[in-house]
Amino acid sequence: MLINDWKSLKTANTFKGYVNEMLSIRDLEKKILLNLLENGQRPILKIAEDLGITRQTVAKKIEQMRESGLIISFFPKMDSEILGLTIQAYILMREDPGSECRTETEKIVKSFPQVSEFQRIFGNYDSIAKVLVKNNKELTDLVKKIHDLNGVKETETFIVHSTIKDKPEDPLKNALTQ
Repeated sequence: MLINDWKSLKTANTFKGYVNEMLSIRDLEKKILLNLLENGQRPILKIAEDLGITRQTVAKKIEQMRESGLIISFFPKMDSEILGLTIQAYILMREDPGSECRTETEKIVKSFPQVSEFQRIFGNYDSIAKVLVKNNKELTDLVKKIHDLNGVKETETFIVHSTIKDKPEDPLKNALTQ
């Protein structure tokens, strides 16, 4: 989009400033979020004491962030192996480009309880599923189900040998501290 005159530039800058203000997270909210990322079970009272604000303010800010969609959920991080889920794998899929086939694939793959994440990707493959299963037989059965889906042309499975880092909160912390 080209801005041809001063009035358009002023309007564009005003709009950009408005959007940036709407999207910005204030320092207090950042501090609350960093506390929650460090320990999601931390009592609201303790967060309030550390930040020098009231418990009610923290509770209100957390509720506002939930309502806005910034905070999606509070989910415990568990050791999957203790629950018997000993194999983690990534299943990459090549699919027919038709949107109807892809929509059907998305619906079915999302319904598999072994699938923890499912994303569309760019590159040699069209999508990737992160899965947790009990054993090789369960993984083989799941891969067969996925491979048999209408529209899935090919799959390639990568079994995780060892996890070196599992800290999905680190990029979020980094974004909040910059």
